[in-house]
Amino acid sequence: MDLSPKAVRFVIEALEHQITEHERRLATNGLSDDEAADLANDKRYLEAIVKDFEKYRDELVHSAAR
Repeated sequence: MDLSPKAVRFVIEALEHQITEHERRLATNGLSDDEAADLANDKRYLEAIVKDFEKYRDELVHSAAR
């Protein structure tokens, strides 16, 4: 993957928006146990992807500083 720092920032922001949306949906009443579990699992997966992109961003910044 070869993304610019700006592109990585946009991806991270979009993922964080999705995480916020999952949190909002998890806070609503009326979800079945299966729906809540799926949302919680998806939220954790999104958080892991954010960490990967943050690591990638940090590597880009570090390599650009050389």
